[in-house]
Amino acid sequence: MDYTNRFSGKGEIYAKARPKYAAGLFDYLQNTMGIPAGSVFADVGAGTGIFAGQLLDCGYKVFAVEPNADMRRKAEEKLSPNHNFVSVIGSDGSMNLPDKSVDYVTAAQAFHWFDADAFRRECRRVLKPGGKVMLVYNARDVKADCTKALASLHSRYNPEFHGFSNGMSHEKCVNFFMGTCDVFRADNTQVYDRQGYVNRVLSSSYAL
Repeated sequence: MDYTNRFSGKGEIYAKARPKYAAGLFDYLQNTMGIPAGSVFADVGAGTGIFAGQLLDCGYKVFAVEPNADMRRKAEEKLSPNHNFVSVIGSDGSMNLPDKSVDYVTAAQAFHWFDADAFRRECRRVLKPGGKVMLVYNARDVKADCTKALASLHSRYNPEFHGFSNGMSHEKCVNFFMGTCDVFRADNTQVYDRQGYVNRVLSSSYAL
């Protein structure tokens, strides 16, 4: 799937409106998995650098791989002062990284746009022996009344809206690993005022 230009012109609003990822996830990486500072990550589909920035805060080195110039520029503006940040023009099927160069590959809020087979091949190429892939999502509570009401509202007024998941599913993530993976979940409560929620909607791929 060619997602390169899907977010063109949305870098500013995306950086402003999209939430960070659960603090519990980074506690898990550092204290449960025991990933030490200095470990090397390739964050693919890095966008405006939200997840990459949180990895940098843990002391990791991050290659932020992003095909979209607008999104990549926002990440560079925010994260370039950190010497562990490297911006890379690349994608799921062509990361533009050397063979066996990273300890971990991550994709945060991005895997559903990828060609899974091409991404798997690239992961195998760039990962060091024993390296791992992590697929990360801020996922809505689809059973919540507010989520159902908002989905109905979007469906009524936006022909580009086909659900909040954009094709992402737990099953697709598990299938990528061919049946061998661990699953970690952490709460990440979001609270919006009116303008904050409007900005969040405008940052979506289906925003008109």
